[in-house]
Amino acid sequence: MPHAIEAPGLEPSDLRAALPIALALIAAFLFAVSAALQQGAARQAASIAGHGRWLTVLGILRTLVTDRRWLTGQGALVGGFGLHALALRLGAISVVQALLVVQLLFALPLAAARRRRSLLRRDWAGTILVCAGLILLVGQGVPDHSGVRSELLPRAAIGVIAAVGALVLLGRLVRSTQVRSALFAVAAGCCFATTAVLVVVAGNALPGLSWALPAIPISTTVGGLLTQEAYARGSLPTALTAMTITDPVLSYIAGLTLFTSTIHPNPRWLICAAVPVLTGVLLLANSPTLHDEHEHPEPNPRAPVEVS
Repeated sequence: MPHAIEAPGLEPSDLRAALPIALALIAAFLFAVSAALQQGAARQAASIAGHGRWLTVLGILRTLVTDRRWLTGQGALVGGFGLHALALRLGAISVVQALLVVQLLFALPLAAARRRRSLLRRDWAGTILVCAGLILLVGQGVPDHSGVRSELLPRAAIGVIAAVGALVLLGRLVRSTQVRSALFAVAAGCCFATTAVLVVVAGNALPGLSWALPAIPISTTVGGLLTQEAYARGSLPTALTAMTITDPVLSYIAGLTLFTSTIHPNPRWLICAAVPVLTGVLLLANSPTLHDEHEHPEPNPRAPVEVS
């Protein structure tokens, strides 16, 4: 009987490590499709409805759930969450979350194509710098999440709740639409990082049940509402960049603090990772290509016509 042919230098452990990476990349693509579709729908609905409510998303929610574009984006989002949860079950939280930053590489060209615009060199440079910086962050070591430090979870939960509340209140006080969008996006990123931690905690408890299981839909729903608020108030690069940075950075910190880990990052490498990230953020946040805050809203077909 002939012997099975094995790929040279490829161990079963390599294949097991590659699977969560592949799942995370596919999830990132689905998240990018969702972001490009839902931001356009939310922005258009908000421009018609105005910003009179405390949260704009509450006023446009009925419009969004009847919009085919938004619903298609929601379907892509659900599929991405499923693959994302599976990747978290198989891989380390810091690696899976860091790989999600490549959704910037997918989402920005999609949004530019939808508006029939071409990406500038600064757009590509900013996106690559953000992705490279966050990947460099985890390149120095992968925190393992085999054990959970349960005693730290209550304090972490209180900190996240306080941070999200403060960001939402601050978002209501500032006048700049792009700053508001960024603040709500950061709050959403906090929620999604919390969801990732809860998924890992619940996954480690399988086949038994965990207290984290009912908390997952709560953090995901709140994060989803804050995401739509960020989309409705600002442009895609502002919202997506802020959210994409917040989620993996908090997840990396969670991997170091809330789970047992032997990795101790070098402060010099942290600085080396922060420089390209901050540079990329500045390039994307000030790019004229994808900002739509100055576009004129489309007329509301439901508005009554005044007869003189």
